Amino acid sequence: MTKSVPTGKLGRSGVAGKAFLKVGGKQLTHLAKRPFLSESACRKHQQALDDDTARILFKAFSQLRGTALKIAQLLSMETHLLPESLRRELSKSYHQVPPLGRPLVRKVIQQAFGASPEAVFSGFDFKAFAAASLGQVHAARNGHKEDLAVKLQYPGIDVTIDNDMQLVRLLVKRTRYARLLLSSLDEIEQRLREEVDYRLEADNTEWFQHHLSLRNVTIPQVHRDLSSRRVLTTTCLGGEHLEQWLRQNPTQQSRDHFGQLLYDVFVNSFYGLHALHADPNPGNYLFTEEGTLGLLDFGCVRYFSAEFVTLMPKLLRAYMDQDAQAIIAAYQQFGMVSNMSDEALQAFYDKVLQPFGDWLTKPFKSGRFNFAGHSVSYTKEGWESFRQLAGVNKIDGLADEFIYFDRTFFGLYQIFERMGATVNMEHRWLV
Repeated sequence: MTKSVPTGKLGRSGVAGKAFLKVGGKQLTHLAKRPFLSESACRKHQQALDDDTARILFKAFSQLRGTALKIAQLLSMETHLLPESLRRELSKSYHQVPPLGRPLVRKVIQQAFGASPEAVFSGFDFKAFAAASLGQVHAARNGHKEDLAVKLQYPGIDVTIDNDMQLVRLLVKRTRYARLLLSSLDEIEQRLREEVDYRLEADNTEWFQHHLSLRNVTIPQVHRDLSSRRVLTTTCLGGEHLEQWLRQNPTQQSRDHFGQLLYDVFVNSFYGLHALHADPNPGNYLFTEEGTLGLLDFGCVRYFSAEFVTLMPKLLRAYMDQDAQAIIAAYQQFGMVSNMSDEALQAFYDKVLQPFGDWLTKPFKSGRFNFAGHSVSYTKEGWESFRQLAGVNKIDGLADEFIYFDRTFFGLYQIFERMGATVNMEHRWLV
């Protein structure tokens, strides 16, 4: 793909409009044929429609990149809500996006350093080995013959945020969860604006490399002299992405090992460092035969207040103790729940919070929780509780810090399920 990313509202709307017209046309064709099809033929035709829709949407997301591709990443995590064919196509957004061509690669580096790739690096591969929503990654070497990963931001990607966020807000207003979703978009937009400045990502990467000290967890080293606002150069870590690793049919011991590492990174980061590597998509992790987990892409990092970090274990403990008053008190401290009478509080707890808490606390009560050992997936079961929680008017809005905490936590759960891992969820902070 050698064309630049469309940055104007008209251009981006045109890409989306063409995709929606194609999808709509195929849906109309399906509806017209359905009355004349047998039940089995109708199912096959629906599957073909799903496959076509998946390819059309992924092509559009690939052309738009940026915020649109970030949405594709989030959608691909909702495995129980989407047809498998659509989930499979959208999951390519993690590291299989068609890359930019050689002329634009050369242009990005020339603009960043005032010199060609050949002059900046001792070796540079113009064919990207990974591509995602905001940029793509190339292999290179410096004068010391070190293997490097050079992430280049797609030209003009930073100016697409305004248009895409406006489109997202318009779409969200039409959903039944508009009140809660709209309250979270400002926080999401702020994180996106941080992600397009690779100097901030360099800061975050170095901060985590210095502060997160866990055995078998590696973080790439930043090369500041070869980085800029739109280019980020780090050491190149070895290993395979999740789907590649799973195709090797790893042992259960290996699955459990990496699941535990991912969970320990979460716990140590949040409770120890008051920060999270808050983009838990499979493309941000590398699995090695030696048992080492590589963490990539620190563009989306959320730092948390001491108050929030202190309140979270209290809220979880209250759920485990089924203490309705303590749960409501915690939410009120977060600024999420209005004052209510004792009778209303108990009714709200019985109808909404207790079922949610029963689901939430299962892994913590079991000690070692088998994410693959359920007839109905744990995350699918949880989404039913999330929907009910989101649909009640007792919750005024999501606290800003909750948004990326929940996204990271729930995203890891889905990865654990995909891995088929058993994870020890009990930690001292629950006491």
